Amino acid sequence: MALYFSGRKLLKTFSTYAPDERNRIDWRVYEEWRDIDEGTTSRCGIEGTCTVEVAKGISEKSMSILKEVAGVTLGLKDVWALKYDVEQSIGREINWEVTEKSTKSFRIQPPKCGRSALTVYQLFRVYEFTFLRKKWLTFSEDKWVRLPTRRIEERTNNHDAMPDTIESDPACKCPQPQPEPTFDGFMHLSFGTIGMRVPYRETQAGFELQIDRHVIHFGSDDLPTLMRSLEDGIDIAVDAALVPEPLRFLGQVEEATQLLGRMVKWVDEVEAAVPEFADPVVSIAISTETWVAEDPTPGQALTPDA
Repeated sequence: MALYFSGRKLLKTFSTYAPDERNRIDWRVYEEWRDIDEGTTSRCGIEGTCTVEVAKGISEKSMSILKEVAGVTLGLKDVWALKYDVEQSIGREINWEVTEKSTKSFRIQPPKCGRSALTVYQLFRVYEFTFLRKKWLTFSEDKWVRLPTRRIEERTNNHDAMPDTIESDPACKCPQPQPEPTFDGFMHLSFGTIGMRVPYRETQAGFELQIDRHVIHFGSDDLPTLMRSLEDGIDIAVDAALVPEPLRFLGQVEEATQLLGRMVKWVDEVEAAVPEFADPVVSIAISTETWVAEDPTPGQALTPDA
C-alpha cells in the first residue's frame, strides 16, 4: 500500500562497493507521484475522456545504464544481482523490467449542470547515483575521485486518483444553480496497489464520504472513538463499482468484486516530512473492525461487520 504525498520524498541513501572496494557508488533514491492522465475535466452533460499513460518498469536506456553499473563499475554477475542489493538497502520490491508505454482512454459523463474531473497519479521511483574511484597512493583525506552522477527512473505499479464531481457548475448557466458543497477534509481509501482521495464532511451522527456522485454515511454509537480510529485507519469493504474505471483498469480490478482496504484521514506527508538522510518512519495500525457497504447508493449507511 502506497499513500499519496505531494512533492518528492527521499527514501534512502546508501553505498555499494565493488569486491575489491576500489570502486563505489553512492545512491540517493527518491519517490514522487506524477500526474499520468490527459483531458480529465468535462462539464454541463457533455461527455469527456480520461486518457492515462500505461507503463511499469524502466526504459531501455535505463537498463543499459544499469548493466554498465553492475558489470563494469561493480564487477557483478548481472543487473539482477545489483537489483537484489538495492532492494535490501531500500526495503522495497523494485521492478527493473523493460517496459513499453501505451495509452488507454475512458469516458467521463458529467452531470447536466455540473462538472466531473479525475486526476490519476503513478508513483515513480528515481535513482540518482554517483560513481567514485579510490585514488592510488594518496595521503589526502579525500581518498575518492568523484565521477559524474547518473539517474534512472522506475514506474512502480502503485496508482492513486482524485475524483471530483459536483452537481452544479456556474459555467453551465443552469437555472437555480445549487451552491457547491463544502467539506472538512479528505479521506484516503487504499486497496493494495491502488488508492483514492475523496472528500468528507462531518455530521452530527458521524461523517459523509463523497465518492464521485455517491454519498456514503458513516455513523457509530461511539462517534469519538470512530473519529480517533481514522487517524490510524480502519478496515473497509467497498464495491469495486465505486472506484473510478481508469483506476480499476490500472489495478486490474474486476467491476463486480468487493475490495477490502483501509481508510485513513489524509494528511499530506510534506507537512510532517522527516529531514533528508533520515530513515523513513513506518507506522503500523491494527483495527478489529471492518466497515462494509452492501449497496453503493446515496444515503447508504456503513456499519461494523459483526
